[in-house]
Amino acid sequence: MTKTTMSDVLMRMSYELHALADATDEFHHLAFAEDGTPALQNMDFVRATQSIDLTQQILANLSDFAACLAMASPESMVVETQEALSLITLSDLKERLDGRAPSDPSRLAQVEEDTGELEFF
Repeated sequence: MTKTTMSDVLMRMSYELHALADATDEFHHLAFAEDGTPALQNMDFVRATQSIDLTQQILANLSDFAACLAMASPESMVVETQEALSLITLSDLKERLDGRAPSDPSRLAQVEEDTGELEFF
């Protein structure tokens, strides 16, 4: 059975949320035309852009919230994570949440160069 401290689990979740917030922030460039002017004439586009911005802010806030809870959690609080990890279908994410792979908030997923594999989704 996989057991770890609650603070470790929350900190790993915080890193993942931070990475998602950073990745979502990268979508902001889609809100502008090639010349840098905003595409405000299309209301569906404006709503989608606002949704991207809100999603990025929520993810960043959840990341900060989880990190704060991690710092406030007593180191003696240990949780069983096996069942929760069994719900995660992405192997890289599962390994990071389980502590078997380093958390890197600057990247969502890392494709190993030596495998020659390319992941589109």
